[in-house]
Amino acid sequence: MLLSFVLLVLVLFYQFAHLLKKETKTDFSDFEKAIAELDYNKASNEIIKKDSLFMFNPNTLNDEGWLALGLSKSKLKTLRNYQKSGGFFKQPVDMKKCYAFDDVFYNTLKEYAVFPKIKKPATTNYQPKTANQIIELNKADSLTLLSVKGIGPFYAKQIIKYRKELGGFLNYNQFTEIWGLEKLDVEKLQKQTTIDTLYIRKININTVSIEILRKHPYLNYKEAKMIVNFRVQHGDFSSVKDIQKIKPISRELFRKIAPYIKSR
Repeated sequence: MLLSFVLLVLVLFYQFAHLLKKETKTDFSDFEKAIAELDYNKASNEIIKKDSLFMFNPNTLNDEGWLALGLSKSKLKTLRNYQKSGGFFKQPVDMKKCYAFDDVFYNTLKEYAVFPKIKKPATTNYQPKTANQIIELNKADSLTLLSVKGIGPFYAKQIIKYRKELGGFLNYNQFTEIWGLEKLDVEKLQKQTTIDTLYIRKININTVSIEILRKHPYLNYKEAKMIVNFRVQHGDFSSVKDIQKIKPISRELFRKIAPYIKSR
């Protein structure tokens, strides 16, 4: 009877022993902390990447420019094949048609892409095209500029002078930077002209001197000296975006000067 009692007690103990155990919760605090740090680092990388962006024309930007914006060499090859087959971007959404740009890259760059409109003269009843000729502002001489309504000899002179100093016009907003053209009607100017960024003259920052670089309207002597001194101390710039390593060069200054410089 004693043995039977003991056996009964053991059977009951094993059957209900799980009720005596306390539940233990797994501590995920370290894991959640690691995830939060990962998200923070990812966000920081995106901010750094946006700091390297500048205004550009996707139809005319060279290889160096695309690499500076963060496009990989393999994707750049895809882009060039797309363009060789006749691909052309008329507006930001057209960039989605090219397999070189994923959604993240497109959403990051779309606000910085510019598309100079090529205006064609309206021709009715087979009138000669010279009736409303569209003037290209990065190539026109002073005599050609005089054919644009609203531009006289003084305006033509000032436009050509600033264009030479600048290296070419990127957009119509730059006409507000020209001294003496405060009364120029930019809206009317846009209807009679176009801007082709292919004609922009770029400065090689690996060979340029301080004296030449300081003459650019967007740079002063101090900034030009910092760029050249940085090159002397650290060697040639491998890409345009490397000038951002110079702390006094602000993000806004980089975006303004980037379309006018090259590293090779």
